[in-house]
Formats: sequence, structure tokens, C-alpha cells
Amino acid sequence: MTSPHLRPTGLHLRPTGLHLRRTGAALATIGVVCAATSGLAQAQPVRAAITLPAAVTGTKAKPAVEVCGQGKPEIRPTGLILACADANDQAVKLVWSKWTASVAYATGTETWNTCVPYCAASKTWDKTQANFTLSDPVKTSAGWLYEKLVVHITGKAPKYMARTVTYSEKPFPK
Repeated sequence: MTSPHLRPTGLHLRPTGLHLRRTGAALATIGVVCAATSGLAQAQPVRAAITLPAAVTGTKAKPAVEVCGQGKPEIRPTGLILACADANDQAVKLVWSKWTASVAYATGTETWNTCVPYCAASKTWDKTQANFTLSDPVKTSAGWLYEKLVVHITGKAPKYMARTVTYSEKPFPK
């Protein structure tokens, strides 16, 4: 039985309650169509055109990321929690190839709890290779923080799992 604040999306439970912050807007249809029709995008990090706020351009600011919108801001973390409600989906072994005032790219592994027989009792995890892109920096009381995380699976994954998912990394209001 799932909480009213969680909704199943493929293999993972994604929080929908405002207090959980992570809304995980899955781009499943686009990701599956793109993955099925083009193997080219799978080899490179997701790179979207980014327009910086005027306040960022011309600065040497290096934005950080608050994992799940809270905690101490980090630059080049080696891991990120993707399922903030229960940590049953994570990015690990992150290797950052670029970290600038506008965008950061990493490769690494997405790993998730298989939830067999059910999530709380499961000790079985699966994994696949993925690209990770942080973008949309904003000025906060904690300094410049990235607000958007895009995960693009480049390795094998279950057919029902979205190949590209966008997460909010917006910090909790202080």
C-alpha cells in the first residue's frame, strides 16, 4: 500500500506531496521514443540550452546543489539521493566532467531498490549507467544553487523505466 503522497511511476515511487519537494516530472514518452529511434543521445550527457540570469553572467560563481533541497550545499558530490522520501533511488559514483556557473555534467550509476517482495523488506538493488545534468542556478541565502537535475539513463534498464527524468533541486524555504 502506498502513501497518498507517493505515486508509482514505473519501478520507482515518486513523491507528490509538497512537503517532500521531489516531484520527479518523468518524460517517459519522449525518452522511450528518443531511445528507441536514436542511440546517439545515449552516449552524451543531456545538454539543454540554458539562459543564465543576468546576475550570474560575468561572475565566477560556482553554484552548489542541496541534495533533496536541504542540507549543506555541495559542489561535485559523489552521490545524490533521487527518491528523497525513502532514498530507494540514488545516483552514485558520480564523476563530474564540467562544473560551471551555468551547468554541471556527470556520468555515474543510478541504483534503485527493486522492492521485491516490497520496498521496506527488499534488500535487492539494481543499477544502470546514466548521465546527470545540473542547471538553472539561482541566488539564495546559501549562495548560488542549481535548481534542476536531469537524469538520462545510458545503460540497460527495465522497459517501463523512464530513460530521462527531471527532478527539482529547489531548496526548502528557510
